[in-house]
This record gives sequence, C-alpha cells and structure tokens, in this order.
Amino acid sequence: MLICAAGDIHGAIDRMYDEILAFEGSLGVRFDYVLHVGDFGIWPDPNRIDKATRKHDQAGDFGKWFAERRTMPRKTIFIKGNHEDFDWLDEQLSDEILPGLHYLRNGRTIDLGERRDVVRVGGIGGCYSASDYPRKSKQLRGSQKAHYTHDEIEALARGIDILLLHDAPAGVRFAAGHTSAAEGLRELIARTRPLACFFGHHHERIDVNITGVGTVCMGLNLIGRAGNLVAFDFARRAQFAGLGER
Repeated sequence: MLICAAGDIHGAIDRMYDEILAFEGSLGVRFDYVLHVGDFGIWPDPNRIDKATRKHDQAGDFGKWFAERRTMPRKTIFIKGNHEDFDWLDEQLSDEILPGLHYLRNGRTIDLGERRDVVRVGGIGGCYSASDYPRKSKQLRGSQKAHYTHDEIEALARGIDILLLHDAPAGVRFAAGHTSAAEGLRELIARTRPLACFFGHHHERIDVNITGVGTVCMGLNLIGRAGNLVAFDFARRAQFAGLGER
C-alpha cells in the first residue's frame, strides 16, 4: 500500500494535489491514499473563517470544491487542525464530506485497504490547551473545538498502525526555539505503539525519537516548503519503507 502523508495546507487544495501528482511522477508510483495532519482548510462558507485565517491564508479552495462536489484525485483522510470550521464538521452526518475525502474524528480509527492488507489509522486532531485538555470533548464550544481532550486520547486503543496528530508530542523542540507542551500525545504513542506517526501544526520537517518505542515519528512542513510530503510503502505489521519526500 503506497501512502503519502501531507502537512498543513491551510486551504491550498489545488496546490496540494498538483504537488502530490508531481511527487508521484518523480517516484514513478501512484499513491493509494493521502493522509493529512490537519489545517486542511475546511471553510465551506468564507464568511466564517477565523481571525488568523483571515489575516494569513483567507478561505482557500474548499468552498469551490464543495460547491462543485469535486472528487479527490486520490483518496484522502484528514484530521482537524486548529483552523477549520469545527461546527460545520461536527454537523456532517457522513465522514465522507466529499467523494474520496474522509474526515477522521478525534479518538476514531479508519481501516484502509482490505483483507490482509488492511492498515488501521487513528487520529487526534487540534492542538493542546491546558484549560480544555481535562474537559470532555462534548463540553467544548466554538473556538474551543480547535483543541483535543483527554477523553479523546483515551478512546484510542491498541492496534493502530498509523497515528495522525496535528500537534507535536510534548518535549519536541523546534528550530525556532519553542518546545511543544502538548500533553498526552507522547503517552498515546507509547500506549498504542503505531509503526508510524505524523504531525503538523509547527510548520517544520522534523524527526522525533519516542524513547522505548519503535515508532517512526515525523513532523511535516507547511505546503510549499521542503518536507511537506512524505511517501512510504506500508503493509500491516509487516513492512514500512520510506520512498522519499518532497
């Protein structure tokens, strides 16, 4: 199973798929799935974008894709970032919000492939908030939904092959000098022991060592920067081989 993991795009959907298809061409492969680590840019109504999105990225391409009911060029699974229309996402009755585009809710898993080739993906989207982390996820309102909660982490059981996070595990230090304080994520990796874990949010390509755990853990960069895309060949509990990055 050939998979491409993608970092934050903040609504630049057209560019993401252009770069993914070019990446395929350079590798001579065709990806079965794209896994996205959040800040996809889910803004069906541009009037609802948050202040940070209005200042930096604007609403992006999702409104156009949604209005035209476009099909994703490759099957894509995404978790929420901290810049999405969370209320709209919560209102969706189906996790397939466009043909080939699946929203993986916090604490949930999705199985990719079939039979012996099934790969199980788990997700915890959003970023850390010291005040919201101890709360129940159902208690969050408005902008609080940009955060993950302790009960969502506890909902993920063992047996995950790939873990998608938006924030970085606590203790990860970035080139800009800041260190992640995101509680619960490092412990989640240690408990579930996935073969691979990907995160975004901090807009830096970084490799992370989780002591005592054999998980390949990677932070992915912002679209347009080196290390936004990583390709790998994956078979359940049998094979994990990196193919390259872009």
